[in-house]
Amino acid sequence: MVNFICFLLWNLALLFAVRVGCWLIVCARPDLTLHGTRIFVGLMAIALAFDTAVTFLVFADAGGPWQAHNPSETYPERAFAYALAALLALLIARHARRQEARKTRDGQPAAQAIETSPYSKSTLPM
Repeated sequence: MVNFICFLLWNLALLFAVRVGCWLIVCARPDLTLHGTRIFVGLMAIALAFDTAVTFLVFADAGGPWQAHNPSETYPERAFAYALAALLALLIARHARRQEARKTRDGQPAAQAIETSPYSKSTLPM
């Protein structure tokens, strides 16, 4: 159970790093559209594929000190941590998307406004 929590915390820290990195890139270059959640889910899929390959193809036949370690015992915990982190990332993205839609009145674009004075920055709704 401790391994699962450590793997999950590590994956969530990676999610945070990817989302912040994508946000910084989009702030620097507004013409780009990066989706941190999609990138993170892709990273989790690649990590799970490599973890599976290493666990069952490399360490399965390893001799010496690796026989006592037996990484296939902790593989289900790691796989579940990858899947749960990806699911949490998708749920967070869905929640953020729904909150943004609520802010703009159920998916309708915000009301347009006419700028009346550049000095006072006042506007009139259309």
